[in-house]
Amino acid sequence: MAKYQPWAYPGLSNGVILRKTIHTSGFAVPLLCIRLSSTYMVSLPLVLLTLVYTVAELARTKGIKVPVFSTITRKAAAPKLEINYFVTAPITFATGIIISLLIFPTEIAYTSIAILTLGDSFASIFGRTFGKTSLFFNRNKSLEGTICGFSFAFLGSLLFTGPIQAIVACAVGMFAECIPSPFDDNLVTPLVAGTVLILLTLL
Repeated sequence: MAKYQPWAYPGLSNGVILRKTIHTSGFAVPLLCIRLSSTYMVSLPLVLLTLVYTVAELARTKGIKVPVFSTITRKAAAPKLEINYFVTAPITFATGIIISLLIFPTEIAYTSIAILTLGDSFASIFGRTFGKTSLFFNRNKSLEGTICGFSFAFLGSLLFTGPIQAIVACAVGMFAECIPSPFDDNLVTPLVAGTVLILLTLL
């Protein structure tokens, strides 16, 4: 059994809580799509918001403060790691959601977004709080966090797909999220989960 490594799970700082709150709020996207009966009416504002964030973030790195955006980034960024650099996570997060909405069938897109927003968020929250067993293939991830992330992702996915599909997609999505990769997991997780769901429909 892997030993608990304090540096791997630094706890819940205010910045972490804010980041994960924003991340979890992405679960509202499929709910809005259902409410509005349109994925495009939600995708377009997301694209525009991402563009505005990009401009605001470029300005912040040049020392120009943009109301709201710069404040949120400063509070949410990892101290001494991101605050002086362009923070790309919100862009990849929004892009993962937008791509899922545009390329996958409706239910599969919603399920993929649920796995991204709930699985990753709760895995991090519970891992930082209760994580004691490091995954053997990624010492920065905990078994406890991964199990909790899977559980919340599964519950959210049940709103959009069947239990078997949810189990398989969540398992593959969370595994993809845990594997060390040069690619951002905000993109990998929903795309892998959605692709698996597509394959399941062909069986």
